[in-house]
Amino acid sequence: MSQQVVIMSPVPESVLTALSVVYEVLNCPTFSDREAFSQTSHDDVVAVLTNGTQGIKAAEMDQLPNLKIIGAFGAGFKNIDVKAARAKGIAVTHGPGTNSKAVADHAMALMLAVSRHIVPMHAQVQEGEWTVSNVRWPSVYGKRLGIMGLGRIGMEIAKRATGFDLEIGYHNRSQRSDVDYPYFDDVPTMAKWCDYLVCSSPGGDSTHHAINTEVLENLGPDGVIVNIGRRSIVDTDALVRALVSGTISGAGLDVLEDEPKVPKSIIGLKNLTMTPHIAGNCPEATIAKLELYMQNVELCLNRNAPLTPVPKG
Repeated sequence: MSQQVVIMSPVPESVLTALSVVYEVLNCPTFSDREAFSQTSHDDVVAVLTNGTQGIKAAEMDQLPNLKIIGAFGAGFKNIDVKAARAKGIAVTHGPGTNSKAVADHAMALMLAVSRHIVPMHAQVQEGEWTVSNVRWPSVYGKRLGIMGLGRIGMEIAKRATGFDLEIGYHNRSQRSDVDYPYFDDVPTMAKWCDYLVCSSPGGDSTHHAINTEVLENLGPDGVIVNIGRRSIVDTDALVRALVSGTISGAGLDVLEDEPKVPKSIIGLKNLTMTPHIAGNCPEATIAKLELYMQNVELCLNRNAPLTPVPKG
């Protein structure tokens, strides 16, 4: 039996090339590709590569009777039916930490872009206008940064923030014993304290719309919100109202609640800087994610436990 790997999400060409050296690769990156693929059974498929957004359903697994492992290309695995996979004896893995540095870089980029109005100023110059505004945009250095979610990414953000002389505080599900940063029991209280609030938390019911009207009002008219965490953290409607009314100064988002759908309400907001969920995308992160995925596949095919199974619960 040949060993086939089916790709169920978009990946760089370099990933396809590297996997093709070891396995027969079937590339089904779109939902329409997958729908056609799942019309028939595929006995030779031993591994699936997907991501948290594209996921994989139980019905798709049913068409892969010899599937041994499903790997999420990155930390997120929200739309993988983990319960169904475990019931079938299929290992499910992910890539925690593989893109933490890239995401932290992106968080700082968004903070700087929003604070210094880089995007609207760039657009102004591109239109041929070299008018020096009388408004003096605030600097980032010396301000207070509240980090919601001081995990791998949050710690990388904190490391970078120290170079800007930012005072750092954080909110977590529980207080860490290995840092001296001020700890806040809840997000609204931290929002009152900080100038910048960066979200790097996981998703789920406990963080759904954690950034809401109360938090944004507490952040205040000079405050900036940045989300490079899960898309469900920020209440989009509340954020739009806050940006339009001047409740907060600005926002930087790499994720949206209903992505890839972009709501009309955010289009044209000059105090909002957005990128299309690419914070973790860089060659270095791609290499790290691929190497970890291939290690997990090799271990599972040799009946060993994978290095990074998704957490239980």
